[in-house]
Amino acid sequence: MVLGPVLTRAGRPITPLLRDRAASLAVPGAVLSGPSAARRYGLEVPDLRSCVTVAPGRQVRHPGLRVRREVLAPADLSVVEGVLLTAPAQTVVDCVRELGVDDADLVLDRAIQRRLITFEEFLARVQGQTGRRGVGTLVRVAARHAHGARSAAERLLVQGLRRGRVTGWRANLPVHDEDGVIGEVDFGFEEIRLAIEVDGRAWHSAADRFQHDRTRQNRLVRAGWTVLRFTWHDLAGNLDGVVREIDTVRRRLTG
Repeated sequence: MVLGPVLTRAGRPITPLLRDRAASLAVPGAVLSGPSAARRYGLEVPDLRSCVTVAPGRQVRHPGLRVRREVLAPADLSVVEGVLLTAPAQTVVDCVRELGVDDADLVLDRAIQRRLITFEEFLARVQGQTGRRGVGTLVRVAARHAHGARSAAERLLVQGLRRGRVTGWRANLPVHDEDGVIGEVDFGFEEIRLAIEVDGRAWHSAADRFQHDRTRQNRLVRAGWTVLRFTWHDLAGNLDGVVREIDTVRRRLTG
């Protein structure tokens, strides 16, 4: 038995994904939400419980199953591989508001990098959560993304740059070349064409992401930009050294 009346063959490992699928079968008409929906989108979350959303007033009792009761708008629903679940943006907000701030911060970083939500979407949804449970966590996580820095690593670098009195940079700077838009660099000193790229805690080296980053970096170099790239470990372990390196290159390019 996996959940309620839902069975599986003997010896099959009971994984969180399997429990999530069982939850959708055990509660007809329910919507997989929170961590269960996140896993369907490939978003890693620390909460391994299965979660569904049902209409207010509906009685559902299955040991180990978390049940939310609310009315979801059609725009907040999606179907993945035949399973009804909350749409990506709704899923991210639901996960963030249930976690501690540090875990919530990391989940939002991952979601933004996987393009499940933009920070602007997240902020708009936070503004619509006034008075709801978990809004305090949502607000604190949104506040951490001040100054345009959209990951924990970027916010750490912002602190270092400000502490080191390094000025002239802009976060999420759009860059173009003769072929059009290259993309946004994490931090850019536009006048001297210095780009700072940050690989945060949630960065992953899947082939498509790796190829995209290297192709973009080559275009930046061809367009005359100097590119410095730092990892989360660089920033967490030697923030002052990273800032000194950026400032040294900045002064050299300024001439």
